[in-house]
Amino acid sequence: MIVMAWYRRVEIPIILTIIFCIFQVVPYFFVVPAWESAAKDFVDWDAVMETFALFIGFTTLLMLHGRIVAQRRRGWYWSAWVLITMIGYTIVGIPIPSIGLGKGTPLFEAIRLYVLTPLSGAMYASLGFWIASAAYRAFRARTIEAGVLLLSGTLVMLANAPIGTAIWPTFTPIRKWIFDVPNMATMRAITIGAALGAIALGARTLMGRERGYLRGGE
Repeated sequence: MIVMAWYRRVEIPIILTIIFCIFQVVPYFFVVPAWESAAKDFVDWDAVMETFALFIGFTTLLMLHGRIVAQRRRGWYWSAWVLITMIGYTIVGIPIPSIGLGKGTPLFEAIRLYVLTPLSGAMYASLGFWIASAAYRAFRARTIEAGVLLLSGTLVMLANAPIGTAIWPTFTPIRKWIFDVPNMATMRAITIGAALGAIALGARTLMGRERGYLRGGE
């Protein structure tokens, strides 16, 4: 039992993570040609592993939605549509130019231009309505902070709208000041905090203390 279960020990992925992290971090501080070459090889391996991960994800989706369609569960037709589009576009993307398949072929470009692009535009348009709805709920001056948010958001929206600058051209320099002073200061603070968090996460990972990626943090 011990011999068969050695590969399930959490120490193994931790050790591998530490080794690969060190290989990627060291070239940023020391010039070692052999080390840099090894780090580049690891990056190439990563691209290969991403391809395998994509294949695993494709297979998982195929099994999941195939089971839903086979059992005729509620909303199974959506799963059937997912399977049709996923398998169909995968076949269209296979590089066989002799029969009109592959990237850059008329069929591939037609699907991209006349199906994917309009759907992406529709998705972003609906997302815009959701953002407007969230802004309406957020712009309620119940506190001082909410009042400042309401005022600054209103000024920025009026400056971005053509009718706003037509009413009062000063909206444009006000928007520029909001972006260049308070917004820039806030973004710098957020960036510094995120960088410190990334450094702390990297240090915890190198020391083997970060285990969130190991079977739910076991």
